[in-house]
This record gives sequence, C-alpha cells and structure tokens, in this order.
Amino acid sequence: MKIRWNVGVLRNVCDILVLCGCTARKGTACVVVVLIVYLLYRWNVVCSNRDVVNALSDLCVGVEEGIVHGNLCKEFCAQNVLVPLKCQAWHGGKEIVFRASFRGNPVFVKGRRWSGFENSEESLFWTDDAGVEHYPSLEDFKDVLRLHLHHNFNLSYSEKSFSRLWSLPLTKESLPADENEIYLHQSLRTMWDLVQDPEYVMIALLQHLDVFPELYGTCGPMYVVEEVKPLDLPGLLEKTSYSAWAGRARLALATLDLIEEFDTMFDTPLHLCDLKPEHFGLSEHQRMKFNDVDNVYLKPIVDRSVGDGSACSRHSDCDFFDCKGQCNMLKKKCLGGVTNNNLQVVCEKVFLGSSFGLKSFGTGMLASRHGEKILKPLLQACANPSGSKDGTRLSADRDHLVRLRSVLREIVSFDERLSEDNL
Repeated sequence: MKIRWNVGVLRNVCDILVLCGCTARKGTACVVVVLIVYLLYRWNVVCSNRDVVNALSDLCVGVEEGIVHGNLCKEFCAQNVLVPLKCQAWHGGKEIVFRASFRGNPVFVKGRRWSGFENSEESLFWTDDAGVEHYPSLEDFKDVLRLHLHHNFNLSYSEKSFSRLWSLPLTKESLPADENEIYLHQSLRTMWDLVQDPEYVMIALLQHLDVFPELYGTCGPMYVVEEVKPLDLPGLLEKTSYSAWAGRARLALATLDLIEEFDTMFDTPLHLCDLKPEHFGLSEHQRMKFNDVDNVYLKPIVDRSVGDGSACSRHSDCDFFDCKGQCNMLKKKCLGGVTNNNLQVVCEKVFLGSSFGLKSFGTGMLASRHGEKILKPLLQACANPSGSKDGTRLSADRDHLVRLRSVLREIVSFDERLSEDNL
C-alpha cells in the first residue's frame, strides 16, 4: 500500500501537537504516533466502545423525549437488557454495526447512520418559510413506499409488507388527535429512514423465508438481528483430518442448499453481490444463513446496475462487487446483464478460497489434500466455467451443482462408514 503524505496538514497537526506539549523536535514523531493509533483503529487491531455508548445515550434521550420510536426502544434503554460488548471494532459500509448481548443472546445492532434524518435529499417532509414541517398523508406515504420498493428492490408492496417494515401501530388511543398526528409523522419519518437501508428492507421483508438473520426489532435508526455462528474454515497451512474435512463437506452441502434457495425462491434469482466466506453462518438451530445483506438484490436490479451504460474499457469496469458485468468493446459502455451467479462465486471464494500458490493448502472451506484429485478439479471448473485468464466469470450451471453435490455426499457417506467401523 502506498501512503501519500499531505505535508501541509502534517505541519498543521505538528503545530497543534507542539502547543499540546510535543516539542518541535518531537512534533513529527507525535504525528506518526497519532497516525499509527488511527490505523490500528481503522484496521480493527484496536477497538473502542466510545461511539457506541455515546450513540445509545443520545438515542435514549430521544426515547425519553418521545421523539424516537421502535418496538425495542424500552429494551435499548433498560439496564442489562441490550448490553454492547466492551470492545467494538470498526466496520465499513455502515456507521452502525456493533455486537451486543440481548437478553443473554448474541446479536448485532446495525443501522446506516448514528443519527437518522441527516440527508435532506432523503427527507420525508419539507419545511416552509415559516419553519412548519409538511408531511405526506399516510396513503401518499404508502404510494412513495410502493415506488421505492419496486424501483430499488423489484419487490411488490402490500399491507403485509408495511407491517413487516414497521410493526408498531401508527396511532395511540391514549393520545388526542393533534398529538396522534405528531406521533404518526415521527413513526413514518423513522420508518422512511430505516427503509433507506437495503439490508433492513431485505431482512424485514424476507424474514419468513429464514435465509437471513432473524430481525428482533428496531429503535430509531437502529435494528437488532441475531448473530449467526461463523463457519469453521481452515487456516492457510492447516492440516485437516479426513473427519474434519468431511464435516466441512456437510457445511458445503448446506451452503449449496441455501444457494439453490436464493435461485428459486422468486421468479428471478437473488444475487449475493458481496460474498465472503464469513458472510455464511449457522443459527442456533443449525440453519445455514447469509448474514451480510447489504448488497443482496434480485436479478433485474443487478442487471440494471451492471448494464447501466456507463463508460468502460474492460469487463471488470462494469462489475458490482462480485456480480460481474460486461463491457461492449465497440461502444465502450457497460451493456447487458450480470454474467455470473451465486454458485460460481461460492465455488471460487468460499469453497476454493486463496491458496497463494501452495498445492493442497488454502483458505477455502474445502481446501485440503484429501480433495486434490477429484473435488478440486470440480471446484475449479465451477469457479471459472469458461477457463478465463483475465478474471471474466460466467455462471456455473446445473451440471456443476449436481456433480459437486454428488461428490460431497460421497465424502460424507465414506466418513460415516469409517465412524461405524471404528465403533
């Protein structure tokens, strides 16, 4: 990694540090120390709980004032109910991602921003010259929500969708009409902020399919989901026994089952466009789930993203993370739909992983000397169906899935026979 130093900024920081006690001779050293501390935080070597504690404190002030709502706000603010872990690492993509204990169960608390309603372009209301806020009617809001779900997710709207996204009533019998109007506006405002988060939308609307972490509830811009157990993956130089490798073959079969669900649960496939081994995990009931839903979209949305007509000079210019696009070399534009599928990415990034040129070793779930002759060639064909040398990837087909599943089942069956013989 190449680091470019901003000399002017460094000098200003040095001046500040000198005023704070660092001598001119030691000013640069102080800056280096500050930079190192920052990078330790940024790269998750060092962690802190400060932002989490401050954010929860501010949230609970809003709850007490009656301006922050959600079905878990009491739990967020009660003592020893939702307890953040003492050390929190930084996460990319979202401002809010921290681990916690919720009623004794491990969970993640997530959200787009520490404070909702900050982006005026996404605001649900407008303010006139007199400072009066104007909100859409409930029916108008539902129309906006219907368009939002269709355009950004290719999902249809229903009253059931509304209740999955916001489970609280929109009025209270105990409140007079004018206060109920305020309560309605605050609820719709909070709901609108939540549905700007693609992960929240997909988890909430597809909860009944049990493919993503369970959603426990919300408070303001934050929501709580179950923490699934990470998969057992080998280290780069780890020597794996046949029994342990067969155990990973069982996990691989469960992963294939989940991938097949994503391909068939809708009229078009659901694409996992940011796919990493650590994004798969097991629930407490041993159900395989996909736990990072920030970039999960139906095929029409992905097709539109990778084929948006933007300028390109190579195919990779059109990629949306792991969802591969194609560049029209004559027009120099990204045209056409996504070229690969979930199975291809799983074979490449999860089952094979990185070997760094070491034969029979790697970071993939199925990397092992035990699979060198039969399984590895199947995985390589699945990971790169066209045999491309330039990183271009096409979809793995049904034949790849059938052959891979057959070999994995043979591995598991042989391990079971070995276990019986040793009894």
